[in-house]
Amino acid sequence: MLALVPAVAGAGNAVLEDHLQVLRVDGSPLQVHLQRPSTPDKVPLLVYIDGSLCIPSTYNQSVAWLQGRLQGKSPFALAVIEKPGPTEPPLNKDGDIEIGPDFRCSEEFRRYYTIEQRVLDHLRVLQHLNRNAPWWNGELLIWGFSDGGRIGAQLASYYPKTRSVALVGFGGGSTMADSMEAMVCAEPEKRTECQATTRAQMDGIRKAPVPTRDWMGESNTYAAWASRLDAVEANVLRDLNAPLLVVHGERDGSVPVASARRLAELMQGSGVVFRYLEVPAMRHSLWGTDTEQESEALHEEVLAWLIGGADAAG
Repeated sequence: MLALVPAVAGAGNAVLEDHLQVLRVDGSPLQVHLQRPSTPDKVPLLVYIDGSLCIPSTYNQSVAWLQGRLQGKSPFALAVIEKPGPTEPPLNKDGDIEIGPDFRCSEEFRRYYTIEQRVLDHLRVLQHLNRNAPWWNGELLIWGFSDGGRIGAQLASYYPKTRSVALVGFGGGSTMADSMEAMVCAEPEKRTECQATTRAQMDGIRKAPVPTRDWMGESNTYAAWASRLDAVEANVLRDLNAPLLVVHGERDGSVPVASARRLAELMQGSGVVFRYLEVPAMRHSLWGTDTEQESEALHEEVLAWLIGGADAAG
C-alpha cells in the first residue's frame, strides 16, 4: 500500500510524503513513514531508528528536526520503520507527552519488539525499497538512538551499501547485563544483595524470554530484555565497512557511559573510520543538554557526519 502526498515546503521544492505497508514473512504489517525531496536525482536514504518506548517513533524530536533538512546542499530521503503497534500517548495542556501509570503497550508491540526482530524488520523494508524505490541511489545512512543504536549497529553491519553510521546513547562496549548491574547496584552498602537479586532476575529472563512479562517498564518485556542482555555491539562493529560516529552523554542515566568508553577502546585497531564524542553534562538524548543551542549543534554535527561520511571524519 502506498500513499503519495506532496507536503509544501516552499515554492518549487515540495517534500513528498509516502506511507508504506510492507509485510513480514508471517504476513503481519510493517508501517513505514517516508519523506523525500521532489528532485529528479536519486538520493541516499537516511533511516532514523528510535529507542524502546512503545510510542510512535515520529514523536521523537529528532525526526521532526530531520524532516526540516531534507533539501539541503546534499538532499536525502528519510525513512522511519515504525515500531510494532505503537501506543499514542496522552498529551498534557502544554502539548507535552505524559506517560502515566495507566499507559499500556499494545499486544502487537509486546509480541514483536525485540532487537533481532527490529533488525529483520529494517532489512525487510530495505529489500522492498531496493526493488520499488526508483528515487533511491541504494546508499544507506543510519542514525540510531538508544535501542535504535543497538538495532542500527547490526543493520549497518549487515547491509552492504551502508555509507555512514551515527549511534547515540547505546553503549555498545559491554553487555547490557553488566551495565544494568552497575547502574542498579550503585550504592556500595547494598551492592552485594542487589547484585544477587539483579543477577537472579536476569537469569530468569534468559530462561523464559517471554513477551508476556516485563521488567523495568511496560515497554521492556522479557523477550526484549533477552535480546539485549548479552549483546556487545563492538563484536560486529569492528567489521563495519562504513565510517562510524558514536555519541554518548557523560550523565546518561539509562545507559552508563562506561559502556560507550569501552566501545571506543575496542574499536581501536579495527581499521574502521571511527569517532567517539562524549558530551559533558548530556543525559540520555541529544536533546538532554544544558541548552537548546547545544542540542541543535549536536544534531548538525551528526547529520554532517552522515552526509559527509569519511570526509567528515577528516
